[in-house]
Amino acid sequence: MKNENIIIKLNEYINLPKNKDKVFEKIIDANKITFTNLRDRLLGMGTILEENFEETYYIIRVASGLLNKNSAIVAVKWHSEEISFYGYAQEGLINQHTAEKAVEKLIEKINN
Repeated sequence: MKNENIIIKLNEYINLPKNKDKVFEKIIDANKITFTNLRDRLLGMGTILEENFEETYYIIRVASGLLNKNSAIVAVKWHSEEISFYGYAQEGLINQHTAEKAVEKLIEKINN
């Protein structure tokens, strides 16, 4: 799945701004994690909204931000060598870095 398709997928769940640079992206090493192991590690971290075994990605809603009162939509794309994260959250007047915190929370859970 290409980056443009990830943005389109995220836009199905949350209204993205015209400026796509606001999507937080991070890539980590897969560390021999299989796609099904990835799902097991994502369970309990939020609500899995979409799961695609053919293109090996998940779309997940993760509570994050101040006191976990805001939520982010994160696309998690698995490759045999790496796992890519694309997150976006609607922010208010004060940016809480909700998407970044949600991605970091997922990465911490996956690496443990």
